[in-house]
Amino acid sequence: MTIPDMIASLRAFGFPPLQVGAVMGVYGIGLFVFGPFVNYYVERYRRKMVCIMALLILLADMGVLFYLRETPYAAVFEVQATLRFVLGAAYGLFEMVLLSTLVIDTVKSFMRTEANHHVTWFGRFALSLGPVAGICICGYWGTQTLILTSVGFSVVAFCLLAMVSVPFKTPDDAARRFALDRFFLPEGCLLFFNLFAVTTVVGLLLTLPLSLTFFAVMMFGFLLALLSERFVFANAELESEPICGLGALFASLLILLTRHQPVAEMMAAALLGLGVGLIGSRFLLFFIKLSHHCQRGTSQSTFFLGWESGISCGLFIGLSCFSLQPHALLLCGLSIIAAAFVGYHFFVHAWYMRHRNR
Repeated sequence: MTIPDMIASLRAFGFPPLQVGAVMGVYGIGLFVFGPFVNYYVERYRRKMVCIMALLILLADMGVLFYLRETPYAAVFEVQATLRFVLGAAYGLFEMVLLSTLVIDTVKSFMRTEANHHVTWFGRFALSLGPVAGICICGYWGTQTLILTSVGFSVVAFCLLAMVSVPFKTPDDAARRFALDRFFLPEGCLLFFNLFAVTTVVGLLLTLPLSLTFFAVMMFGFLLALLSERFVFANAELESEPICGLGALFASLLILLTRHQPVAEMMAAALLGLGVGLIGSRFLLFFIKLSHHCQRGTSQSTFFLGWESGISCGLFIGLSCFSLQPHALLLCGLSIIAAAFVGYHFFVHAWYMRHRNR
């Protein structure tokens, strides 16, 4: 929700493009900080409390950001980068515990895939709804109100989490402090980098001065993807959904590059939402099917890291390398999607079919 305003604020403070990109991109590095220790935390301590503590750190970080806005420290690169890094670390820990443990432990075994599916779809809708809300709130009431609204949503998340009943599990004093469990699925490396490439393009696009209407229509594209899953791709070949999603993304970028009419921009937004929705849904299931039964949580964390770190990488590249160069940025995005399409069609899909476990 705060990405468009944060980019504008950093530029207003006088940060050069490289520093603006670094502040936005360091969030992606922070996502990985607690990853190797997630398994230890949830085995050694109460899983729900670990998630709540991560959320409290996130709230504290946004509170510091709110109070620093009116001080000279807001224009210090190191301060902004540190706050963004801590935000990524706290959010990464929160999401990894939520996806790899809490969601799985609070539903019946036969509903876990559906539960994972629903949670990630809410995240996709937030990708378009967040900027819409951010642009509206910032435009009418200012940046401080936007930060307070973000804090408010986090408080709501805290209250909802506090209401969830999580089955008790005896703490394991012998749990290893460092482990890939609930953090990263090595078997899914190729899928991870394919997803990373796709979401890098999404991050690139978020650096453009896109309108409120663009994000609203993008949400419509997500709805189209959701309906397509149910009625178009229900009995289709596994490869068809990612291929169509990558094709929709390529078409979206091509329209943005070659056409500048308002109608064309809306078509591009709808295709972007459709493409991201189709790829996200199918890749989530691919990660689950690559994992063994006891690795479901790890597969969810790997999907989350590929999604979020790709967006952060795209923000860094777009802001530091293509500041005020939309034509070059879109050409870069087209190249990445073309490479992702070739990689998936000729290598990744065949590799997945040979290595899936379910």
